[in-house]
Amino acid sequence: MTALSPTDDQKAFVADVAALEKRMFPGQMDDKDTARMKNVGKYSWLYRPSHHVATGLITRKDVEMLKQSDKRLLSVGAHPAYLEQLLCILGVPAENIFIGDKDPGIALADGLMDRTIFDATGIWPEKIGTFDLIIFPESLCMAVGGDKKEQKDPKDFSSDAKEAAALAVILQQGLKKLRDGGEIRANGPQSHPNVVKAATKILEDAGQKAVIDYDRFFLTVRKA
Repeated sequence: MTALSPTDDQKAFVADVAALEKRMFPGQMDDKDTARMKNVGKYSWLYRPSHHVATGLITRKDVEMLKQSDKRLLSVGAHPAYLEQLLCILGVPAENIFIGDKDPGIALADGLMDRTIFDATGIWPEKIGTFDLIIFPESLCMAVGGDKKEQKDPKDFSSDAKEAAALAVILQQGLKKLRDGGEIRANGPQSHPNVVKAATKILEDAGQKAVIDYDRFFLTVRKA
């Protein structure tokens, strides 16, 4: 048998996850849209686990790493934790996963993962500990820019300076919780390149050096 290339292996992993999510969440599927899940009958940021896998937010290699007893994952903006529930079915121990969200509904998410309610734009709780991988499943863009349709002042995050400051705070807090050799990842529509550059400069000025790889729909951060 010929070994799968990384690209083929990733495609196979996406297919495996897509098949599993159909069995796990049959009531969440929308026949008219193959890319999203429903949330009380309307579209939202609640993407399918297979979407996150397809973007590279979580890989098969990550799953194998997270199965180790001393490894930990933090998912920020995780509600309703479909991805994290699926990771447990794939063999990641629930005690290796911590889920957080400012939505109080995170406390009621299915699964045995530890969880807490917190706003990523503020000080992250000390009690959550440190992690080998921190992910933002389509949530970093929301935390930085906010949902402008629901804001009383739609121009609250209109300036690049405000977005850069918000992004820098989140990344600084995340880096404090990141173990050596670990990585922060975010998928979904990211901020303008100028915002990312400005946030990087804010971190440098604060003495926090980081390696940030960026494109329009994916961002990774590691300690320098």
